[in-house]
Amino acid sequence: MLMLFLPVRPGQAQDLHATIGQLISGADPGPDSRPSTGVHFFMTYPMVAGTPSPIIVPTFQAAPGVGGKAKDLLVVLSIYDADFEPYISAFFANPAIVAGLNMIVGMLDETGLVAADDPTSAANIIANGGVRKNPAAFYQLLMRYNFADPTIPAIGPGGIANPAPTPPRYFLGATFPGLTVGKILDLKTGYPDAGALWPESGAPAITYEPSTPPTIS
Repeated sequence: MLMLFLPVRPGQAQDLHATIGQLISGADPGPDSRPSTGVHFFMTYPMVAGTPSPIIVPTFQAAPGVGGKAKDLLVVLSIYDADFEPYISAFFANPAIVAGLNMIVGMLDETGLVAADDPTSAANIIANGGVRKNPAAFYQLLMRYNFADPTIPAIGPGGIANPAPTPPRYFLGATFPGLTVGKILDLKTGYPDAGALWPESGAPAITYEPSTPPTIS
């Protein structure tokens, strides 16, 4: 699991969230990277500074900025079945995704958090050619804002052989342990009609019924 809490320039999180969705749905996908990334699900959530929580208890909090003005916050969650390094580096093969990653890093606001001349700072990565040319610094930037721990695997019914972290930061359960994206898409060992069920491009739009609150009579 990757779960990032990214500090974003004030007033930019909502636009960045929308742009990410446009990049994903509109970009040329290029070669199918799903088996190499192993991504099952991902989400983004924009938290505009000063806005109330959408539920009754406070949720994510934006980081304080210069002069008392809070930064926006962009939450990014990804559930994937590869090791972290091959998972994140697989995105570098797609120029559209690289451009999107550079856009995200370029909109981070690390003022008061990390010195601009730090090799792992967003400003330094962008100034030196972007994420693809600075992969190690980019990984360290992500880990700075990552609540998740890439060394903790999802646990299935059989548990894990090695000792669990003490205390564990969270519990991540696997309903289908070992069923990777690569295995699902493999025409020999997975689903023979995977290409028709989950086409890499040209997939139909999803239709869903909007949720409605229950009524009490």
